[in-house]
This record gives sequence, C-alpha cells and structure tokens, in this order.
Amino acid sequence: MSGCGSGCVVRGDHAPGCSGWVPSDDSAVVECWGCLPRPAVQGVLCAWCWGRMQATVRTLPSVVEHLVDVAEPSTSSPSGRRSVGAPSSRPSERALYAEALVQADDLHAALVSWALEVAEEASLRVGVPRGGTRWTADGGDPVGLAGRGATRRVVGWLVPHLEWVATRSWAPVMLEELASMSSSASRRFPVEEPQRRVTDVRCPGCGCLSLVVVQPAVVGADRLVRCTLSACGRVLSEDDWARARRWAVAVATADAGEGEAA
Repeated sequence: MSGCGSGCVVRGDHAPGCSGWVPSDDSAVVECWGCLPRPAVQGVLCAWCWGRMQATVRTLPSVVEHLVDVAEPSTSSPSGRRSVGAPSSRPSERALYAEALVQADDLHAALVSWALEVAEEASLRVGVPRGGTRWTADGGDPVGLAGRGATRRVVGWLVPHLEWVATRSWAPVMLEELASMSSSASRRFPVEEPQRRVTDVRCPGCGCLSLVVVQPAVVGADRLVRCTLSACGRVLSEDDWARARRWAVAVATADAGEGEAA
C-alpha cells in the first residue's frame, strides 16, 4: 500500500532505518515524532486527507456565502445587519467589507479552476456550471463571483467526482490550496456559531466518540458532521448522521433494558 500523497505520517511510528533522531533547521538533532508514511486509502489520500477533502469542498458554499454577507450587510446577515437610518460605515469598515468580497472571489475562482481541471482531464460530457461566475475577457479563466449561489452549484457538480479526484497525483495540491484558502477566510471572518462536539453518538467509521457537528454559516446551507480522528476522518451525509443517531438511541435503550432486568 502506498503512502499518502500529502506526505502524512503516523505519529509515534517510524520508518525502517530511522534512528529516532532527525536534523532540525538550525543543524541541531531533535527527536523524530514519527516518519512512517500514513497509508493511502482513497486514491493517493490517507483517511484524514480524504475526509478533509470532502469536508473542505462541501463547506465552501457556506464559507463563500458568509463572506458575501459580511461584505454586503443586509437583514439576512446577522453579522452585517444595520438598522434603517443608522450612519453609514466608516472607511475602515468599507475596506473590511471589500476584503471579505475579495476573499470570496478568490475562493470561488480557485474552486472553479479546479473543477475545470477535473472536467478536462476526466473528459466529462457535462461541463462545469458557468453561470454566476465572472470570467476573463476571453472567457477562459474564472476571476470571481457574479451571482449568489454560484459556488453551491459548482460544488454540487464537483462532489460526485471527488473519488476520481482522489486518484490524481495533483489531489494533494488541490486539497492544500482550497483548505488553506478556506481556513484563512474563516479565521479572518469567523462564523458566529462554532462546531459542536458530539458526546453521545459514536463515529460509524471508527466507533469512537470523535464526531463534531459543523453548523452552517448561512440559512439554507448544509450541516456537516465529521470525525476528528486523523486515522478515520469520516464525513457523514445527512442519511449517515440520521442512522448513527438512531443506532445510538437503540443501543442506549437496550442497555437500559438490561440494567432494569438485572
């Protein structure tokens, strides 16, 4: 089995021949925390990177829509609501809004660029949705958003092809670019409600109490449930999440019945 294309390693495990010590940037020798490559389980990606790929792509619409709401205050945006008759924003606030919109444009354009790469390399008959995206004068390259909901449509087109994407040598590059851009935007303009750790439902992939619920950034966006363990990294669909909760209730009910019988 080949190692993860992202270069992930198993913490605490060492490759054959490792002495347990490695040189550092300042020429000193430090302890090796682990160098055994983490095995690829989906194409060239390990379980953690595969889960991260799904989570990153699926949540991009929420991130972009949140950035647009920040950049364009309205009554539909809790983070940007302004009452009628209130004074207009100061220059520094307008600059902040512009920065949010720039990040939304960059993130959407990066997503569309990768989707175009997928469509071309896989020779897909149905092309990437082009509506709602601003393009260069020759129509060859995406430069940003032109309409609300465009990112969601592109993600809806891309998600069914993610398993194929994971087989490509450039999948780690795509993952790192989209994940770093999304994380940067989320840190700069955080969503008000953080992710919630689940304490009573086990992950159906690894059986651990390691699930978190990532709440949608905007009304109508999809909720995401994922496993936080690097060895699993499973992302649950709404159906998977519903089944996991039903199973947890069934197990708890059975345990309660056994306790009463005893």
